Formats: sequence, C-alpha cells, structure tokens
Amino acid sequence: MDRESIIKAVGLETAKASPPVAVVAHQAANGWTMSHTLTALTILYVGVQLAYLLWKWRNERAERNAKRAAYGVEP
Repeated sequence: MDRESIIKAVGLETAKASPPVAVVAHQAANGWTMSHTLTALTILYVGVQLAYLLWKWRNERAERNAKRAAYGVEP
C-alpha cells in the first residue's frame, strides 16, 4: 500500500469509529456506565432482530400465498 492509501484507510476507519466513541464518551460524562450502554444496545438489537423477523415472515407468507394462487389453491 502506498502512503495515500494508508492515510485514506486510517481516516475512513476513524470516521467509522467516531460515532460510537462519541456516544460512550457522552454517556460516561453524564453518569452512564458501560452496563447501561450495553443494556440499551442489547434492547435495541433485540428490537431490530424482531422487526427483521416480522418483515421476513410477512414476505415469506406473501410468497407462499402467491405460489398457491398461481396453482389455483385458496390460501
């Protein structure tokens, strides 16, 4: 890698890491502990996973119903 590529890669990775670092620093300054942060992130993660599963199941049901309709079977 040349010097420009390395500088660009470091800058990109720094930009990617900035939001989480800023959040943790802000929470630590305002009395949030890592335990609070991890609990909030876990709740958020479970919520996102639930939303994804509901979306996936809805799409799978729509595909099943479309296949049944194509074969002339009532859903």
